[in-house]
Amino acid sequence: MRRPILLALLIPLGTQAADIQSLTVTRDATRYHVDLQVTLQAPAAAAYQAFANPANLPRINPNVQQVQVLERSNEQSARLYTEVRVCAMLYCKTLRQIQDMHYEARPDGGEMQAEVRPEASDFHYGHADWSFRPAGPNTQLHFTAELEPAFWIPPVIGPWLVERSLREEAERTSAGIEKLAKPRD
Repeated sequence: MRRPILLALLIPLGTQAADIQSLTVTRDATRYHVDLQVTLQAPAAAAYQAFANPANLPRINPNVQQVQVLERSNEQSARLYTEVRVCAMLYCKTLRQIQDMHYEARPDGGEMQAEVRPEASDFHYGHADWSFRPAGPNTQLHFTAELEPAFWIPPVIGPWLVERSLREEAERTSAGIEKLAKPRD
């Protein structure tokens, strides 16, 4: 399973500037818990702005095949539809989901939260949080999520597959954020 905006998230990297400090994936019955810490080589406010713009998501991660803003009542909230192509080993799937997003921009970064609407998604449950904070001239990105897929993941190797896919997606997404957020020379 790879992470869209939930997430989220989920490009072959030549030189990798982003530094993944930690990634843990655990499973509790049918739910997966994710905790990710990444240092991005870009200012926190710019990294947040790049990622918080739904139109940028396919540029940040080419596995994001479609993003549609279904509703936007103000700058702090939006309902998004996303389609993300994910692969784990030889199994590939297009994940569809509708998420209620909450955005909180700050001069020094920002926070985002996502709640999956299960009635129109490939997840029975999903909640994710992103925090973009300054770390000197860089960004400390902290991502946490709790997900319950509505599709089958092999229970014995599930956490390993999810962690492997999330690591690849974190690298890809981090590089995409850095590319859009770094100041142009």
